[in-house]
This record gives sequence, structure tokens and C-alpha cells, in this order.
Amino acid sequence: MRAQEVLERHRGELLRIPGVVGIGLGREDGEVIELLLERPVDGLPDSLEGIPVRVRVVGRIEADGDRRAS
Repeated sequence: MRAQEVLERHRGELLRIPGVVGIGLGREDGEVIELLLERPVDGLPDSLEGIPVRVRVVGRIEADGDRRAS
């Protein structure tokens, strides 16, 4: 659970990075912090407080409205 604590300490600064559309936790030979990007971004950290950072370009994220037919 150390990754969760590290993520919470850095949440604000990560979400202020232009192009970052989401953050989360994952597993890859241990815990990782995931950064979800709209587009590739230079200068992102490889790790935070010793926890590896994994970057995934997912594109723009939009809210999915209620699509039920009436």
C-alpha cells in the first residue's frame, strides 16, 4: 500500500501536468503508479519516492452521457 500513499502525496502535482488525463495504481513486478496521457509528454518522472511510474497514452477522455433510448 506504499504506492497509494505516494500517489496521494503527488496527486495534485501530477494532475497539473498538461496532457495528464488520469492517474492510478497498477501492478508490474510490484506496485506502479500509472499516468494516463492524452498525448505523449516529455519530462515525466520514471519513479516517485522509489515507486516506478508507468505511462500510457490513452487519448482524450470524455464523459459518456446517458445513451438510453426513451
